[in-house]
Amino acid sequence: MKYIMQNSDSNYRQVIDTIINNRKKEIFDFFNCREIELPFHIYIYDSIEELVNGLRERGFKKEPDYICACHKDEDNSLNFFEPKDNPNENEWSKEEYKNVIFHELIHGIQFTLFGSTPEWLNEGIAKYLDGTYSKGIKWLLDNYINNNPIPNQEEIENEFGMHEYDSYDYAYVMVSYLIDTLGKDNFVNLLRDKEQIEVVKDDLLNKSINYYNEKYNEEKSIKK
Repeated sequence: MKYIMQNSDSNYRQVIDTIINNRKKEIFDFFNCREIELPFHIYIYDSIEELVNGLRERGFKKEPDYICACHKDEDNSLNFFEPKDNPNENEWSKEEYKNVIFHELIHGIQFTLFGSTPEWLNEGIAKYLDGTYSKGIKWLLDNYINNNPIPNQEEIENEFGMHEYDSYDYAYVMVSYLIDTLGKDNFVNLLRDKEQIEVVKDDLLNKSINYYNEKYNEEKSIKK
């Protein structure tokens, strides 16, 4: 790994190194792969504004407003900023940002192992592993998904993150469904088969939501 730091005096590299070294094994284990050397370039900017400016200067022009970190397939880079020591309530704290670093590490390792895959699949896997949805799919269905119109499959595939709804919620449900129905090993094998990914994505969002609603309704009926 090679670090490119805007502030050479910062010790934030040590924070990122610790997260990578402590958590990379669980990612490799999920993908059923032995650990390999990570070829990333890791950029660390001084602020979230500098992160966005730096990405634009490097040729990445269309970053969403909510960006706070990213993995770029084009140069297999991880891109972060260093949160403030005393952030206000609307800013990332260093503790909160640790999970962001882990999330992007998942992307980087997946890309290193399998190459480019669709964004909904990338984000669904990262959300499946990073602990964001610790309350579970039933909670997500009851508190959000079942109370809102279901997006078009094409929007999730081609316009990820470009709408008011949270695309990550739907990506997480779709990946969870594939892991539940295919089995984890077969799901990992799917990542190597770009043609099969095109097959399984057909109406995947609706299939996933219907699957979990039926599952939890059956469980509710059994309890009665």
